[in-house]
Amino acid sequence: RRRAAMRTLILDNGSFSIKAGYSDAQQPLVIPNTITRTKRTKRVYVGDLIDKSNDLSGLYYRSPFERGYLVHWDAELAIWDRVFSDDVLGCQPAETRLIVSEPVFNFRRIQRAMDEIAFEEYGFSSVVRAPSTKFAALGSGQALYGDSEMPECLVVVDVGHAGTYAVPYHAGKMVASAVRRVDVGGRILTNYLKETVSFRYWDMMEETYIMNAVKERCCFVSRDFYGDLETAHRRGRDLAIEYVLPDFANTKTGFVRGREPMVEERMREGMQILPLCNERFAVPEALFYPADVGMDQGGIHQAVVQAVMGCEQRLRPAMFGNILV
Repeated sequence: RRRAAMRTLILDNGSFSIKAGYSDAQQPLVIPNTITRTKRTKRVYVGDLIDKSNDLSGLYYRSPFERGYLVHWDAELAIWDRVFSDDVLGCQPAETRLIVSEPVFNFRRIQRAMDEIAFEEYGFSSVVRAPSTKFAALGSGQALYGDSEMPECLVVVDVGHAGTYAVPYHAGKMVASAVRRVDVGGRILTNYLKETVSFRYWDMMEETYIMNAVKERCCFVSRDFYGDLETAHRRGRDLAIEYVLPDFANTKTGFVRGREPMVEERMREGMQILPLCNERFAVPEALFYPADVGMDQGGIHQAVVQAVMGCEQRLRPAMFGNILV
């Protein structure tokens, strides 16, 4: 009897979403790393099953992560069961090598739990754990220079859901003493946007699902903050957009007005409009000035400088020359 060919499964296990796929796949699957309960019907959805629901207003989320670390294994196991099932990846663990990401400076207790679950609960043939910044570093040569070789000196800036890391690498190894973290990530930006538009326009405090979509589609990091602020003040039309809020019949997350003409035509009678202008670039500015959201920390630009300055002096010029976000 011939043995089945061994496959390699790559699992980027983020605190907001899981990017999963086999090593020979063109694109990974992106699956929410949450268990979601609807407000009206009280139904519970695991991972990507939330896509089947039209009741997306006022969702309650249960994440396996706290402050970027995996601590609620019962929730994660339910999500992994879904990811590995025949309906999603069709994974056969005994015939699969698992490569899985973990946080920078992950706790040993969490690492042991992950190893035990991977081998004893699922029965994977082998497991490799590493921070997502390590995987980014391995592919940095292609991203920066179109070359397969990893630069000798490199800083990886990982902007995640729970926080942001600036991680230097030298000769393929992380310079642990120079790693810096900023406690601002995607979750705080979404909450900041919710608070801002709720104060100015509509009450969106319970609409995390919608406002996360608004953030991803409409917000951007300004290269000239004060210039854009002046433009928004004097010629608001240049930066202003109108976001059509979803009716959950024609659209689940909404869309920027003018970009979905067919859906817009069907919704012509009862459209709710959320106007956006300086919020589009003022909210992401919290990445650089965490004081905007009440945090007494430096921004990611300062974290990068501190990470480079924490390395040996002879490495600093090359570190500043190779920064991968």
